[in-house]
Amino acid sequence: MIYNAEKSPLFVSRTEEAVHMTTGYIGLGAMGGALATRLLRQHRLLVHDKNDSVAAGFEELGATVVPGADELASRCDTIFLCLPTSDHVRSVVFGQDGLLGAVRRGTTIIDQTTGDPHATQEMAEELSHHGVTLVDAPVSGGKAGAAAGTIAIMVGANAEDFARVRPVLAAISPNIFHAGPVGAGHTIKLVNNLLSGAQRMLTFEGVALAAKNGIDPRTAVEILQASGGRNAYLERVMIPQVVEGRMDIGFTLGLAHKDVRLACRLGADSGVPMLYGDLTRSLMQMCLNENGADAQVDTAARIVDRMAGTRVVPDTAP
Repeated sequence: MIYNAEKSPLFVSRTEEAVHMTTGYIGLGAMGGALATRLLRQHRLLVHDKNDSVAAGFEELGATVVPGADELASRCDTIFLCLPTSDHVRSVVFGQDGLLGAVRRGTTIIDQTTGDPHATQEMAEELSHHGVTLVDAPVSGGKAGAAAGTIAIMVGANAEDFARVRPVLAAISPNIFHAGPVGAGHTIKLVNNLLSGAQRMLTFEGVALAAKNGIDPRTAVEILQASGGRNAYLERVMIPQVVEGRMDIGFTLGLAHKDVRLACRLGADSGVPMLYGDLTRSLMQMCLNENGADAQVDTAARIVDRMAGTRVVPDTAP
């Protein structure tokens, strides 16, 4: 189910009562930073990040920087997390000087990490014994969608908890989906990133095939965008990014591979065949081994170029 939060009676503006609640955000990286910036438009925000310079930038925007997760937990009613993996989430919540040591009963933790649904469900169960609610609310739409307030938010929570978190999520985007119970948000996000990853790798191959046989890559993309082979990656990324040699979209090979690997593992656990998913995971592993986990995900196109003997990515690209 999708809700347009700005049309909902529960939508809150900066001048309304919900602004008096204190919200915290931990993890101000490429995506978390963009999401936290949206929250600042309507909420008093406490922030924490291991990178002091990143946190200082948010202080200039009006946020209050705190030195640790435990202090943030002691002062906030709602706490957002956007971290690389569910292991990082577990460490921030349950580790030394983590949230659990100072969190108040009745607090809601909203996990925007692209995480492991099983781990999320386990952490939610553990936190419930302490009177703390954990819901998963990963997003899709990239940094641009987060900055524009158009990003899709996929929520895993029971109906009561979803109704409670929907107003604060509305400060990020009106495109809020209730995917199902806890863990469902992370499940559908993994499905999304599996499809996105497969589209990315197949598009690299297809455009390289066209280029190897005499078609200019830009011409190939233009034709494919108007044809049955079009896909979101082809339409939004190939021309404005890859064939122009601009690779920095703020998403690394390591994270892309992690998401596809988690999706394939979920498929294996669920008894779902993952033939194309496993192939995508293997291709990404090959690219990761060659370029490194910190390389931008679209640098995989260089490897396809090398194997195909093409130059879809210009030599001048960084």
